[in-house]
Amino acid sequence: MINRKFIAAFSFFIVTIMFAETKEVNKLFEKVDQAPSAEVKKELIEELKIKLAEKNIKAREEADAIIKAKQKLPLKIYDDKSLTK
Repeated sequence: MINRKFIAAFSFFIVTIMFAETKEVNKLFEKVDQAPSAEVKKELIEELKIKLAEKNIKAREEADAIIKAKQKLPLKIYDDKSLTK
């Protein structure tokens, strides 16, 4: 039960952060579209590459953490009938 609450809270936290990062990336995309010169576009594209790489690394780490946490969960519910006899 505690694991489910933890996973739900963790998921909510991740979704909230990912949404905020998506807004930041969308702003950079808009800046690239509205850039007046090729040099400014190059700079913005480089910044965008860095932000996307950071986002990709974070997503990969979070996915790995979720997979590890899921591997720790038991596959079957413990049955203590044999102990109560």
